[in-house]
Amino acid sequence: MDFREKLRKVASLVVELPPETVTHQAASGHDPSDPYAAIDAQLAGEPPPLPTRPKSAPSRTVEQLLEQTSGPSLSAVEQAASAIVTSTGEPQNLSFTEIYQQAGVPAAPFTAEQMLDMLSSMPPSVPLEIRRQTIGVTLGAMGKAIGATPDTIVADASRKLAALASYADTVAAHTAAFTTSAEQEIAELQLEIDRKRRAIETARQNQVEVTQLCHGETDRLDDVLEFFSLDVGASKHAASGTV
Repeated sequence: MDFREKLRKVASLVVELPPETVTHQAASGHDPSDPYAAIDAQLAGEPPPLPTRPKSAPSRTVEQLLEQTSGPSLSAVEQAASAIVTSTGEPQNLSFTEIYQQAGVPAAPFTAEQMLDMLSSMPPSVPLEIRRQTIGVTLGAMGKAIGATPDTIVADASRKLAALASYADTVAAHTAAFTTSAEQEIAELQLEIDRKRRAIETARQNQVEVTQLCHGETDRLDDVLEFFSLDVGASKHAASGTV
C-alpha cells in the first residue's frame, strides 16, 4: 500500500469511540476501575471485569472526527508537509518531530507514540477486545487530568500519518522530476561526448596524413641540400663523385 492509499484509508476509516462505558464488578473481585484489572484476571485464570458498552455506540470516520477536534484537517497537514521539501527535490535532514511541527500538527496531551508504548507494555496474549477495554478505562482515568481521549489520540495519529505520507510523496515526486531532468542532461552530454570523440579521431587521422606528407616533402627538400653538400656516404649523390 503506497502513501496515497494509506491517506485515503485513514480519511475513510470508521472508528467507534463511545464517550463513556459502564462497568460491572466481576465475580473475581477485581476492581474494574483498575486499568490492568482485565490483564490481572486473565493471568490468574479468572473472568475479567468486562465493561458493558452502549448498544448503539456512535461511529465516525476519521475525517469526521478531525472536524470535531481542534487542529488542521488532513488536507491542510498534507499541504504544509509538501512545502517542507526543497525545490531541488532533495529531502531535508529532518526528524519526525520536525516534520510534524513544520506540517502544523498540534501537540497532543497524550500522543500516538505514547499510546503505542502503552500497548506494547501489555502482554501480547491478551485479546484485542480486553486490551481495548483496558485502554478505555485508563484513558477514562487520565482524560480528566490531562485532556486525553480516544478522539485526541486518533486525531494525533491521523495528522502525523498525513504529514509523513505527504512529505514522502512530495520527496518522491521531486526526485522523479529531478531524475528525469538529469537523465535528459546526461543523454545530451553523451551526444556531446560522442561528437568530441569523433572529432578527436578525425584530428588524429589528419595528424597521421599530415605527418606522412611532411615526411615526404622534407625528404625531397633534403635531396636538394645533399646535392650541393655532396656529403660522402650521407648523400645519395655521393656515388657520382665530386665536382
